Amino acid sequence: MPGGDQEIIKRQKTDMYSSSVSAWAVQVATNVTVQKHHVSRDKRGQVLGNIRGFRGCTVWFTGLSGAGKTSISFELEAYLVARGVPAYGLDGDNIRTGLNRNLGFSKEDREENIRRVAEVARLFADSGVVALCSFVSPFAQDREMARKIHRENDLPFFEVFVDTPLNVCEQRDVKGLYKKAREGSIKGFTGVDQAYEKPECPDLVLKTVNPTVEESCLQVVQLLEENGIIPVNIRQNDTVVELFVPENRVSSAIEEAAHLASLAISTVDLQWVQVLAEGWA
Repeated sequence: MPGGDQEIIKRQKTDMYSSSVSAWAVQVATNVTVQKHHVSRDKRGQVLGNIRGFRGCTVWFTGLSGAGKTSISFELEAYLVARGVPAYGLDGDNIRTGLNRNLGFSKEDREENIRRVAEVARLFADSGVVALCSFVSPFAQDREMARKIHRENDLPFFEVFVDTPLNVCEQRDVKGLYKKAREGSIKGFTGVDQAYEKPECPDLVLKTVNPTVEESCLQVVQLLEENGIIPVNIRQNDTVVELFVPENRVSSAIEEAAHLASLAISTVDLQWVQVLAEGWA
């Protein structure tokens, strides 16, 4: 079956699902109570990842399809995990194959799509993970809802606008979605027959025409550093855990050590000290 027909059938199915979802959504549960965890965020921060401290937050990448959101998000995920910071990327396509497979692309379904993702991201962030969300999320109201969900739970939320011109996004369109949208095979496609509301005050704007994915990733790393989510020295890829000095006293401990009494020994003496310390003698 041609790819265009598959896409049309997929959207027809999601539209059928969405009608049932809309009916279901009317029945809102009222007999629920939020259950408090016994484990605090500080406690989670002590055991999660190689760098102690609670670092849970959400980075929300928004922009047109093909802008580079997922590429940057997954590059950042790999960067953080390699340095001992737990992170997880939530991608629009991946979410729609599972959690949100019963949602279509109407305005109401797009809103519900973002609401669900924001709630999932909140849970990730609350657990101490850096949640990396890459979604077109074309409506400013929906993105503000996602921010509000985090703000109400005292969790950092960063909106990153991946600002890539429409013509560049179309050139990168390996799925051929823009072509199908212009041919009329896909309706309500953002950038073609569905408007994209640009963020007015994003926490970061990424221009992706010239910078590489790695360079864009480092801009987000800098944003996280400036907001105290990750330590500045993470760029040194130093994942050795300091076991004896609290993280907030490492700098002062190094300064104190510089003034301690010292003894000058030769290289041979140093080697014997190492042998004795390791129990080889």
